[in-house]
Amino acid sequence: MNTMKKRGCQILVLFMTAGMLTGCGDGTPKLEDALKKTASYEMKTVEDPASDALGGEWTVMALARSGEEVDENYFEKYRANVEKRVKEQEGVLSENRYTEYSRAVLALKSIGKDPTDIGGYDIEKPLEDFDTVVSQGLNGAIYALLALNADDPDANKDGELEQKYLDYIVEKEKDDGGFSLDDNATNGDVDLTAMTLQCLEPYQDENDVKEVIDKGVEFLADTQDDDGGYTAYGAKSSESISQTVIALSAVGVDCNEDERFQKDGKGLYDTLMTFCQKDGSFKHILDGESDPMATDQAFCAMVAYQRYQNKKNSFFDMTDHR
Repeated sequence: MNTMKKRGCQILVLFMTAGMLTGCGDGTPKLEDALKKTASYEMKTVEDPASDALGGEWTVMALARSGEEVDENYFEKYRANVEKRVKEQEGVLSENRYTEYSRAVLALKSIGKDPTDIGGYDIEKPLEDFDTVVSQGLNGAIYALLALNADDPDANKDGELEQKYLDYIVEKEKDDGGFSLDDNATNGDVDLTAMTLQCLEPYQDENDVKEVIDKGVEFLADTQDDDGGYTAYGAKSSESISQTVIALSAVGVDCNEDERFQKDGKGLYDTLMTFCQKDGSFKHILDGESDPMATDQAFCAMVAYQRYQNKKNSFFDMTDHR
């Protein structure tokens, strides 16, 4: 997987409110209305989902986890495109960026397909190559752990490989409670901290991990800007908010109601909606235009928050896949 955000040094790494307006761009919409509009936008603009970070896996995952009505042929198109790519590349999605495998495994599991037999290839097996996975950095380990645990987190969380990834990830914690892609960095950054919390969800009942999660949540609260957003890698982007919403929803924190994440009476969902366009797409920065990466991540965030509110499995716990 290419990480959901990478612009320059950025990482390509993916609410009910008091407002009663129903359209993005006209104020803060209700979650159900905003989610439905973005789902419609995604299905119109990504008609043939590819095995790729953009126009592919994240769109598929968000639609699959959303509960919105989607033609099953849509997901079959994606599966067929993955199989075509796998066969053409003889089972090798990447020589060194194993997040390519993790992303595809997650998308396939979200639609109930077996990643161990795609065109005769097992595309989950490369995640057993710990050294190559972590050579990509912390994000490689994060998404490998998410992928391995996605279909049965309770069964896999005590596995030797999963434990190895968990230990590696937890050891990367910075003194401020955050995490960073840069091993030499003194402080954590928003996006990597949020992604780390997402993969730690199955381990919340373990005291040492619970402490890491709690410190990570506090880091995300302390790092929030006065206007309710986040500045990361020199820019105030919607993606950092989206990743935080996904993380908080995974670990049981209401991103819009928890006072730690409220600024001037507005929560993170409210702030995320300021990036929303009337057609349901999202901007990367407030004075920018619609951006497919920002839209995918915001869609994932809305789905994650709705699942939290409805007491459903978290976004990456895909035991209740389609």
